[in-house]
Amino acid sequence: MSSDIPLAFDSLDARARSQAGDAPLDRISLRDHVVEVEIGAFQVERGTTQRVAFDVVVEVRPPDVPLDDDVDRILSYDTITEAIAAELAAERLNLLETLAERIAARILGEPRAARVYVRIQKLDRGPGALGVEIVRSS
Repeated sequence: MSSDIPLAFDSLDARARSQAGDAPLDRISLRDHVVEVEIGAFQVERGTTQRVAFDVVVEVRPPDVPLDDDVDRILSYDTITEAIAAELAAERLNLLETLAERIAARILGEPRAARVYVRIQKLDRGPGALGVEIVRSS
Protein backbone atom coordinates (compact mmCIF):
# COMPACT_ATOMS: atom_id res chain seq x y z
CA MET A 1 0.00 0.00 0.00
CA SER A 2 2.72 2.52 0.88
CA SER A 3 4.28 2.03 -2.58
CA ASP A 4 0.95 3.18 -4.10
CA ILE A 5 0.98 6.53 -2.29
CA PRO A 6 3.46 8.33 -4.60
CA LEU A 7 1.57 6.99 -7.62
CA ALA A 8 -1.73 8.28 -6.21
CA PHE A 9 -0.37 11.83 -6.37
CA ASP A 10 1.50 11.41 -9.65
CA SER A 11 0.26 12.62 -13.02
CA LEU A 12 -2.72 10.88 -14.56
CA ASP A 13 -0.50 9.78 -17.43
CA ALA A 14 1.84 8.04 -14.97
CA ARG A 15 -1.16 6.36 -13.38
CA ALA A 16 -2.38 5.19 -16.78
CA ARG A 17 1.07 3.79 -17.64
CA SER A 18 1.18 1.92 -14.33
CA GLN A 19 -2.09 0.15 -15.12
CA ALA A 20 -1.39 -0.52 -18.80
CA GLY A 21 -0.60 -4.23 -18.46
CA ASP A 22 0.85 -6.22 -21.35
CA ALA A 23 -1.08 -4.49 -24.12
CA PRO A 24 -0.97 -0.75 -23.41
CA LEU A 25 -3.37 1.48 -25.29
CA ASP A 26 -2.58 4.83 -26.83
CA ARG A 27 -3.49 7.82 -24.69
CA ILE A 28 -4.68 11.34 -25.34
CA SER A 29 -4.46 13.88 -22.54
CA LEU A 30 -5.59 17.32 -21.52
CA ARG A 31 -3.70 18.94 -18.66
CA ASP A 32 -4.20 22.10 -16.63
CA HIS A 33 -7.40 23.13 -18.42
CA VAL A 34 -8.68 25.91 -16.12
CA VAL A 35 -12.26 27.16 -16.28
CA GLU A 36 -14.21 29.64 -14.13
CA VAL A 37 -17.12 27.63 -12.70
CA GLU A 38 -19.93 28.09 -10.23
CA ILE A 39 -19.86 24.81 -8.34
CA GLY A 40 -20.00 23.75 -4.74
CA ALA A 41 -22.29 22.60 -1.97
CA PHE A 42 -21.48 25.38 0.49
CA GLN A 43 -23.31 28.69 0.68
CA VAL A 44 -20.08 30.63 0.14
CA GLU A 45 -19.75 28.91 -3.27
CA ARG A 46 -23.18 29.98 -4.52
CA GLY A 47 -23.52 32.96 -6.82
CA THR A 48 -19.79 33.19 -7.46
CA THR A 49 -17.31 31.46 -9.70
CA GLN A 50 -14.03 29.82 -8.83
CA ARG A 51 -11.15 28.46 -10.87
CA VAL A 52 -11.37 24.74 -11.51
CA ALA A 53 -8.60 22.74 -13.20
CA PHE A 54 -9.29 19.68 -15.31
CA ASP A 55 -6.78 16.94 -16.14
CA VAL A 56 -8.08 14.14 -18.33
CA VAL A 57 -6.34 11.13 -19.84
CA VAL A 58 -8.24 8.89 -22.25
CA GLU A 59 -6.96 5.50 -23.31
CA VAL A 60 -8.08 4.78 -26.86
CA ARG A 61 -8.63 1.56 -28.73
CA PRO A 62 -6.66 1.04 -31.95
CA PRO A 63 -8.41 2.39 -35.04
CA ASP A 64 -10.34 -0.11 -37.13
CA VAL A 65 -9.57 1.85 -40.32
CA PRO A 66 -6.41 3.66 -41.38
CA LEU A 67 -6.26 7.20 -39.96
CA ASP A 68 -4.90 8.68 -43.21
CA ASP A 69 -3.99 11.85 -41.27
CA ASP A 70 -7.75 12.65 -40.98
CA VAL A 71 -8.84 14.40 -37.78
CA ASP A 72 -12.36 13.01 -38.18
CA ARG A 73 -11.01 9.49 -37.56
CA ILE A 74 -9.49 10.13 -34.15
CA LEU A 75 -10.71 10.85 -30.67
CA SER A 76 -9.54 14.47 -30.57
CA TYR A 77 -8.73 16.97 -27.86
CA ASP A 78 -11.98 18.70 -28.79
CA THR A 79 -13.85 15.61 -27.61
CA ILE A 80 -12.45 16.17 -24.13
CA THR A 81 -12.91 19.95 -23.96
CA GLU A 82 -16.41 19.69 -25.43
CA ALA A 83 -17.37 17.05 -22.83
CA ILE A 84 -16.23 19.40 -20.06
CA ALA A 85 -18.04 22.40 -21.56
CA ALA A 86 -21.25 20.44 -22.16
CA GLU A 87 -21.41 19.14 -18.61
CA LEU A 88 -20.65 22.56 -17.15
CA ALA A 89 -23.44 24.08 -19.27
CA ALA A 90 -26.00 21.38 -18.43
CA GLU A 91 -26.74 22.49 -14.87
CA ARG A 92 -25.17 23.89 -11.73
CA LEU A 93 -23.73 21.08 -9.62
CA ASN A 94 -22.77 20.84 -5.97
CA LEU A 95 -20.15 18.10 -6.23
CA LEU A 96 -16.96 17.70 -8.25
CA GLU A 97 -17.61 13.95 -8.03
CA THR A 98 -20.86 14.34 -9.99
CA LEU A 99 -19.15 16.51 -12.60
CA ALA A 100 -16.26 14.03 -12.98
CA GLU A 101 -18.66 11.10 -13.41
CA ARG A 102 -20.64 12.93 -16.08
CA ILE A 103 -17.55 14.00 -18.00
CA ALA A 104 -16.20 10.44 -17.89
CA ALA A 105 -19.52 9.00 -19.09
CA ARG A 106 -19.70 11.46 -21.98
CA ILE A 107 -16.14 10.66 -23.10
CA LEU A 108 -16.70 6.91 -22.76
CA GLY A 109 -19.63 7.30 -25.15
CA GLU A 110 -17.04 7.70 -27.90
CA PRO A 111 -16.48 4.36 -29.68
CA ARG A 112 -12.67 4.41 -29.36
CA ALA A 113 -12.56 5.45 -25.69
CA ALA A 114 -11.64 2.47 -23.49
CA ARG A 115 -10.74 4.07 -20.16
CA VAL A 116 -10.77 7.61 -18.83
CA TYR A 117 -9.00 9.25 -15.91
CA VAL A 118 -10.55 12.52 -14.73
CA ARG A 119 -9.02 14.80 -12.10
CA ILE A 120 -10.82 18.00 -11.14
CA GLN A 121 -9.39 20.46 -8.64
CA LYS A 122 -10.78 23.63 -7.09
CA LEU A 123 -7.92 26.10 -7.08
CA ASP A 124 -9.45 28.83 -4.90
CA ARG A 125 -10.98 26.95 -1.95
CA GLY A 126 -8.01 26.29 0.27
CA PRO A 127 -4.29 26.55 0.73
CA GLY A 128 -3.74 24.02 -2.06
CA ALA A 129 -5.75 22.42 -4.84
CA LEU A 130 -8.72 20.47 -3.50
CA GLY A 131 -10.22 17.88 -5.80
CA VAL A 132 -11.31 14.47 -6.91
CA GLU A 133 -10.04 11.84 -9.30
CA ILE A 134 -11.94 9.01 -10.91
CA VAL A 135 -11.08 6.20 -13.32
CA ARG A 136 -13.80 4.65 -15.46
CA SER A 137 -13.76 2.02 -18.21
CA SER A 138 -16.22 1.31 -20.95
